[in-house]
Amino acid sequence: MDLTTIVTTATAAIQAEPVLWILIVGFVVAFILAFAVGANDVANSFGTAVGSKVLTMKQACICATIFETLGSVLIGAKVGQTIRKGIVDVTIYSTMPNGINMLMLGNLAAMLGSAAWQLIATFFKVPVSGTHSIVGACIGFSLVVAGFQGVNWTKLLMIVLSWFLSPVLSGIMAVSLFWIVKKTVNDQKDPLRYSRYLLPLFYAITLIINCFSILYSGAPMLGLGDLSVGYICLISFSLGCVVYLLVYFIYIPRLSRDVKTIEAEEALILQEVGQCGDFVKGMDRKPNDSGYETPLNKNEAKAANEELNITVNERLINNTDNREDAVMIANDKLLVENVATITSNKKEATVVDDIDGGYDEYKVTTTTTTTTGSSPDIQDDDDDDHKEAADEDEEESSRVEARLFSNLQILTACFASFAHGGNDVSNAIGPLIALWMIFQSGEVEQESVTPWYILIFGSVGICVGLWTMGKRVIETIGENLTKVTASRGFCIELMTAITVLIASNIGIPVSTTHCKVGAVVSVGWARSRSAVDWKLVRNIAIAWFVTVPASAIFSALAMWILIYAAA
Repeated sequence: MDLTTIVTTATAAIQAEPVLWILIVGFVVAFILAFAVGANDVANSFGTAVGSKVLTMKQACICATIFETLGSVLIGAKVGQTIRKGIVDVTIYSTMPNGINMLMLGNLAAMLGSAAWQLIATFFKVPVSGTHSIVGACIGFSLVVAGFQGVNWTKLLMIVLSWFLSPVLSGIMAVSLFWIVKKTVNDQKDPLRYSRYLLPLFYAITLIINCFSILYSGAPMLGLGDLSVGYICLISFSLGCVVYLLVYFIYIPRLSRDVKTIEAEEALILQEVGQCGDFVKGMDRKPNDSGYETPLNKNEAKAANEELNITVNERLINNTDNREDAVMIANDKLLVENVATITSNKKEATVVDDIDGGYDEYKVTTTTTTTTGSSPDIQDDDDDDHKEAADEDEEESSRVEARLFSNLQILTACFASFAHGGNDVSNAIGPLIALWMIFQSGEVEQESVTPWYILIFGSVGICVGLWTMGKRVIETIGENLTKVTASRGFCIELMTAITVLIASNIGIPVSTTHCKVGAVVSVGWARSRSAVDWKLVRNIAIAWFVTVPASAIFSALAMWILIYAAA
C-alpha cells in the first residue's frame, strides 16, 4: 500500500468519524460471533470422527484449524455476495433518512444477536444452525428499523420448510448407504470380498462430490471463479477416476495385508483366552454368607479382569512362536477387552475348554460403561439375562471395520471442514464485510470483492472458538446422540455432503447442521430404536425451532439499544 492510498484512507476515516465507532465495535463483535460459530457449527465437520474414535479431540481441532482456514481464504471470497442470505431488502435503506448509518447499526445488531444465541446453545451443548441464526438476527434488526416491509417472508418460509426437509433427506440417504455398507462389508465373513471394489468407489465418490462442490461454489483465489458446469464435471470425474485406480492398485493390497494380520491376531487371542478357561470359570460369581453365589461387584470385576489380562498376556508371550508379535499384542491390550470384536463384531465369544475330560463353555462378553471403558463379565452358557445385555446399541466398532473405514472418514471430515470454512464463513463475518464495504464506499449496496484479511480474521475467531468450547457440541453430535463407528461416520459424512450439494443447487434450502443431526439419528435408529437418545433429539429439535425467533429477539433488542445510544 503506497503513501497516497494510506492518506486517502485516513482522510475518508476522519470524514466518516460518526460511523467509525460502529466499524471498530463491529470488528470486536464479529470476532465473538466467529468464536461462537467455531464453538458450535464446526462440530458438523468432525463430531462423528471424534465419536467413532477415528480422531482424538486434539487431532480433530488441528485438522479443523487447517481446513477451516484454507476453506475460508481460498473459496470464501464469494461471501460478500450472500451476506444477508437474501432475507433483508437493503434497497429500502437507500431512500431512508440516515439509511447508511441505520444499516451499519443493523449489521452490528445482527452480529450481537446471532452470537448471543449461538453461545447460549453451545453452553447447553445443543447444535444449532449458524445460517438460521444470522438470518433470524437480520430479521430482528430489520423489523425494528423498517417494519414488516424490510423482510423477505418467502425466504423465511423456505427456511421453516428446511427444518423438516434437511434431516429427512439426509437421513434417508445416510441409512441407504449404511445398509449397503452393512450388508456388503460389515456382515461378511470375508470383509474384503466386496470392499476391495467398494472402497475405491467410495474414495472416488468422496473426491468427486467435494471437488464439484468446491469448484461450483467458486474459488476466485485459485482463479477458478468462472468455470462452466461442464468443465467442473470433467475435472471432478477425471480426479475421481484417478483416485479409484490409485486406491485399487496401491492402497487395497496394503489394506488386505493389514486386515489379514488383524484377523490372525484376533484368532490367536481367542485361542489363548480359551486355554485360560480353567482360570476364568466361575470368576463372575462368588458365595455370599448364606452360601448362594452372587455376581462380582464393580471393584472385584475390575480386579478379575486385570488378573485375567495378566494370565492371557503370559500365555501369549510364552506360547507364541514370534515373541515380538506376542509382546506387541499383549502391550496393545487387545485381550478380553476386545473379545467382543473378535467374532464378527458380536458382543459374545464362546470359549470352549477341555476340563476334567469333558468340554465346557463360557460366554466372554464386554459391557461398555461411560467411565471405565470395557470390562469383562464371565457368565455360564445358560444365563439368558446376560445374553440380553449384549445389546446392539452398545456395539463397538471392530478393528477390521475401523481399519477399512477410518482413513475414509478422516478424508470426508477434512473435506467437510474445508467446505464449511468456505461456505459458512459468511455466518461469522458476513455482517462485518457489509460494515467494511459500506464504510469504504458510503453506499448501501456492496459489490466489491471481499478482502482476504477479513476472511483470515474470521477464520482465526472460528478456530479459537473450536479449541476452547468446541468439545461440548462435538460430544453431542459424535457421542451422545448415538454410537458412531468408522463406517457409520463415513456414511453420515458423505450423505450429508451430497444432500447439501443437491438440495442447494435445486433451490431447496437446507442446513448443514440439520442434515448432519438427521443423518446421525437416522443411522442410529436404523440399528435400533433404543440406540438413540430421543430426549436429546427432542431438545435439539426445540432449539432448531427457537433459533430464528430467539436470534431475532436478541438482535432487535440490541438494535433498539444501539439506536438509543447513537441518538
